[in-house]
Amino acid sequence: MKTYAVRKKLRTPVQCRFCYFDAGTLVNGIVWDLSDTGWRATGQYPASIGTQTTVYITLQNGNQSYNVLIDAAIVRWSDGRAAGWEIVRIDEANRARLTDFVEHFKSPDLTAAGTDRTSW
Repeated sequence: MKTYAVRKKLRTPVQCRFCYFDAGTLVNGIVWDLSDTGWRATGQYPASIGTQTTVYITLQNGNQSYNVLIDAAIVRWSDGRAAGWEIVRIDEANRARLTDFVEHFKSPDLTAAGTDRTSW
């Protein structure tokens, strides 16, 4: 039987690209749910629980994209190519950019309007 930890914050549905290095290999994937404390994603390859690495997430703002550097994130759960990641360390500028992006999609008027959830 699996045990589950309680998530610190609710995640917001998104579709963003991310990448990280694992054992010297660049791994790309898609973030499906995002909060300012972590995310759920699928990668090219399965991620092992406990893997800790630097991660880049690309946030879309209209026609522009912004990379958010997460200095350290750890895989908390893994199921095939899907995994749950927790942010361990991120600088203030990148945290502010990530928080602004996530908060934008929590706005009730955007949800009601059916706005594209992949960009600001």
